[in-house]
Amino acid sequence: MDAGQWLGVAGLLIILPLVAWFERRPATWHLGFATVILFFGLTHLLLPGRIMALWTTLALVATIGAVSKLKYRQLGFNLLAGDLYHLAPSSFRGVLADHAKMVVPALFGMAAVAALTIATDIMLDEPATPLPIRLEVFAAAACLYLITFRLSGGTSRFRFQLLTQDRAHLSAFVASLFGAGPSRRPAFVDIDAEPSPLLPPAPAKQPPGDPLPHIIMVLHESTFDPRRFGLPVDDCFARFFSPTAALSGTLNVEVFGGSSLQSEFSILTGLSTRSFGSDSRYVFHLLDGRIRHSLPLHLSAIGYSHAYLSCDSPSFLNRGSFYRSVGLTDVAYAETLPPPFDGERWRREHHDEQLYDHALGSLQEQAASGKPCFLSISTLMNHGDHHRRVFADDLHTGIRREADAAAGSAEYGEYMVRLAETVRAYDAFRAKLDAMLDGHPAIIVRFGGHQPSFTASMTGRPPSDPMLYETFYTIEAVNCALPQAVVAPPVLDVAYLSTLTLLAAGAPLDPVFATRAALLEAEPATYFDPDNRLKRRFHRALVEAGMIDLS
Repeated sequence: MDAGQWLGVAGLLIILPLVAWFERRPATWHLGFATVILFFGLTHLLLPGRIMALWTTLALVATIGAVSKLKYRQLGFNLLAGDLYHLAPSSFRGVLADHAKMVVPALFGMAAVAALTIATDIMLDEPATPLPIRLEVFAAAACLYLITFRLSGGTSRFRFQLLTQDRAHLSAFVASLFGAGPSRRPAFVDIDAEPSPLLPPAPAKQPPGDPLPHIIMVLHESTFDPRRFGLPVDDCFARFFSPTAALSGTLNVEVFGGSSLQSEFSILTGLSTRSFGSDSRYVFHLLDGRIRHSLPLHLSAIGYSHAYLSCDSPSFLNRGSFYRSVGLTDVAYAETLPPPFDGERWRREHHDEQLYDHALGSLQEQAASGKPCFLSISTLMNHGDHHRRVFADDLHTGIRREADAAAGSAEYGEYMVRLAETVRAYDAFRAKLDAMLDGHPAIIVRFGGHQPSFTASMTGRPPSDPMLYETFYTIEAVNCALPQAVVAPPVLDVAYLSTLTLLAAGAPLDPVFATRAALLEAEPATYFDPDNRLKRRFHRALVEAGMIDLS
């Protein structure tokens, strides 16, 4: 055989086991191989040489599969087409900064594969296949893929579960281009044909004449309670996760390793992102302007002013537009705050105390109007790569050493150092807040957005393990008492946290939140349940009442 034939054989010998490795399970091998044939038909249409087309296909397969496996390892979710046009434009810079040790070698690997492919093309002098034959090859490859895809179950095969398992890393991406990924029009995957009547509104539980409390909500990015994994913590950390006389417990969230926007979505809307199937990662884009009932809108209707402090920029993942669409009109973004906010320190540390200082000023301005205030703060300090040390090596050395010994993980040691700074900043914030409130009642709600990626390797659990989707929540009362009838569920679904917050504040409930309160009481640990007819009929009621526009 000549050099071209040897390269062709080598390419086939590499690509076959590579596809099997990316697919992981024999149940989708045939889809993976049909995908390879489709890629070959497409590349050969563009490149007249068969060997060059084969090696370009190999490069394409290796790139897509490797990126999908890396994404799954970090986030528990396969690569989808929507990641490229919804998330990548605004998040690539942040991903590169936060995960440089993983992303940079991956980019160099992709560049090496591309360079090898180009070098092969330069050295190989192969005859060009006529265009009519290439068109026939492409048409046959496309037909073969579509037939295989249809016979394998089509888009219904790629339900949410398959997209969140360590499998189908190649076929899932291509299937998302054929309707199994994000759609232009979001739709519930758990909705009934018939609506259920919403419950009547519930009046406020505050004693007559007492003011409604301020509601202060803090999203602690990438934060979990180590005790969930049997790791010891001292009293100061225990008080942070479970304050005395507070409602505290485990919070079930819907993401692992990243995408706090999904936790934010559930808090603001009272809905599960999983209810939108493979669109769940893109709810800030696809449901922008479609949500007509939200926590901010309800609070505004009962007399609250509001202020929101985001740790990101308005362009990041469409945050600015979505916030406005759900009623958050007074939003400040850390990346655009003017002096005296220390932008250089923020880029270096993302320290919580910087956000708290600004938030206290916002709360004071809002409270001056005489209205109760809803203040929400999203933090960032524990976000990102925990291989990287944010602070000086001599800060909290004892905590780092004890954490390393307890978990056998340097990343956990870094997590605990950042958590120590989180606790310190929050304690200082509380002291200033108590003085500023001057006796006015307030409810403080804090929760973890998701677990950091390293907990999978630290515990030996796959990213799909339910324990990796558990963070914490706590609701404290300041200058007031929590209603005796309100109890803390040991495990609470994130979609119910806004409802529990309103109950803890003794605020009046409209029919939607009154209905959610009944669902919360029945099953607090799980919101997304396609087999639950009450929730499916509740979603139909929301759509028919115009609370959610899916037209």
